[in-house]
Amino acid sequence: MLNKPLTTGVLALALCCADAFAQTALPPVKDVPATIGNASKAGGPFFFCTLADGAALATAYDAAKPRAGNKPFLIGWNIEEAPTTMSKVVAITSLSKADLPAKDCQQVRPLGAGGVDKMALHAPYAIVDKVPDWSKGFTALVMAQRNDDMPAGDYIPRLRRHVKLVTQLFESKGMDGYMVYAGDNFEWAYLHWTDEDTAKRAFATEDGATGPKDSRSIQRPLPRTQLFPAAK
Repeated sequence: MLNKPLTTGVLALALCCADAFAQTALPPVKDVPATIGNASKAGGPFFFCTLADGAALATAYDAAKPRAGNKPFLIGWNIEEAPTTMSKVVAITSLSKADLPAKDCQQVRPLGAGGVDKMALHAPYAIVDKVPDWSKGFTALVMAQRNDDMPAGDYIPRLRRHVKLVTQLFESKGMDGYMVYAGDNFEWAYLHWTDEDTAKRAFATEDGATGPKDSRSIQRPLPRTQLFPAAK
């Protein structure tokens, strides 16, 4: 059996209901020069996986042996309109590398020199990494694609600014995990909170509401269905 189901809807709701921000004259946001925290080293490493069918991950999870008394973590979704460089199933997991399909999974890395501004495309990074146990609390998926009216050359600089903004807005409000994969025209990310109520309160604040608005100004959320753990 997979991990106990986690509630995952609040971020999608916030993105859905946000108004667009103006795309010009935006103030700079302080960079994140290094990963904040390193808790995943105790239960990781973590991997971003994208594959055509989630059965292989579910099978690997069911067969995995506990490490230090704990079952590995696995949570994933089916994306209805997956970006062209990805398969329709996306997941984050602490399953061991030997248990994963090598070509479908990439290990999450810490921020390197230059911080968010030097993140490579098509690679997963830990921005905020202080979660002691991802199988507990509240995990949300961001899967969003560049808006049609956003010039292609403007997207990545704006996305990097957005990653800094999310960290600035929410790391102090209970977001203890933030892992991001930037594609040429999409964002794939996971946000972890101590609990769902903490996430709702963070988005309900005046400055917290600017995070989803900023996202909507550059990208649209893609429809998804949670595969594992099974949604409540």
